[in-house]
Amino acid sequence: MPNGLVSNVVFTSHATDQKHPLLVQLQSLIRAANPAVSFILAENGIVTRNEDIELILSESSFSNPRMMRARYLMYPGWYEGKYRAGPVFPPMVQICVWFNRPLEKTRFVTKCKAIKSLLKPSPFSGNIYHIMGKVKFSDSDKVIEVCHNTSSNSLSLMPVPEGPTPPDARSEHRDCSNQQECFLVFVGCSLKEEDIKDWLRETAKQKPQRKALKTRGMLTLQEIKNIHCPQITEKATQQTWRAVNPTHSQNLQGDYVDKVSIQKSNVDIGK
Repeated sequence: MPNGLVSNVVFTSHATDQKHPLLVQLQSLIRAANPAVSFILAENGIVTRNEDIELILSESSFSNPRMMRARYLMYPGWYEGKYRAGPVFPPMVQICVWFNRPLEKTRFVTKCKAIKSLLKPSPFSGNIYHIMGKVKFSDSDKVIEVCHNTSSNSLSLMPVPEGPTPPDARSEHRDCSNQQECFLVFVGCSLKEEDIKDWLRETAKQKPQRKALKTRGMLTLQEIKNIHCPQITEKATQQTWRAVNPTHSQNLQGDYVDKVSIQKSNVDIGK
């Protein structure tokens, strides 16, 4: 909060208790760097005093002579664009994931609410701080606008009004038959696309896993007996053929075969 550049600081948490230890400590640190800064207490971002609104919307505070003097003396060359703020820490990244598959609303809400409890300390790698985008849930055909803030653990799900939409810029590079209308943007520290996709897959309906194929060596003795049950084999043999005369028989398709063929077929089935 450098002197000459910042005139107001808004506190959106612990603002109801002005003697809260964290609030007092943070205010003292800011005062040490910027003695003239004004503090605005707005719990959950709600500004209630007219004086505070005027401070936020002021068009002249940045051009105040005291502010200008501090900028010229403390940051030589800032007006020529030579002042550098330095690297941002922690480094924040945005990852956008497009998809078509509808999500399960209950799973999605649960996963979003659990993000805050999974936040890691410095260097904050893998932390998700914000999610926004448009999705579809399995219980409705409507497109839902999503906005989740991890810090306040607030989740907003608002239906998108129906109406004409601007053309998708990606359509120039993709086949129109494979358009993806749902997307989510994840904002966080050192996020990896594969981790985000795995997180997103867990919010969709899980596909049933295919049963693994079994070889003869994997079968139990009971399973082998069930496959080669003599009663089932004998019943199938009796239902497949019916005698017409001592030398010929007829199968279920009405084809006549001789006795030799019947005997051979019976042997094959018995095996």
